[in-house]
Amino acid sequence: MTNPSTAEQLEQIANSDDFVQSSNQLVDEWVAAGVGVEAIGPMLRFSEAHPNIDFGSPGPLVHFAERFYGIGYEAVLIDSLQRMPTALTAWMLNRVINGTKTPSTRRELIDVMKQITNHPLADDATREKAQHFVERSGSPGS
Repeated sequence: MTNPSTAEQLEQIANSDDFVQSSNQLVDEWVAAGVGVEAIGPMLRFSEAHPNIDFGSPGPLVHFAERFYGIGYEAVLIDSLQRMPTALTAWMLNRVINGTKTPSTRRELIDVMKQITNHPLADDATREKAQHFVERSGSPGS
């Protein structure tokens, strides 16, 4: 393989002194190379394996992923949240919820957020963040 995989590229910058800057450069490379939605799964698995990295606010990787809103991003994000929720992925889900206009889809996404509050692999900070997002999302029927 001449080009490293998405996962390998992310691992190469995992210990970078400035992860946000390194990930911004990586995203620029991905965009130039035409990398698409197929990078989202490995990116989310990377975030699951490295929950303590400062990804930014929300950071280049999140902005990259959000380019694929409506064309596969949400499903891959939900898979990650069901597998191993992190504070970052809970925040990403909250951003999707905030942008969702269809009431039934919004309720489904809020239900996913509620599941994070009791997920056995979520750490306390992630559960608390998810609970905060649920409370901000409005009444159960909203």
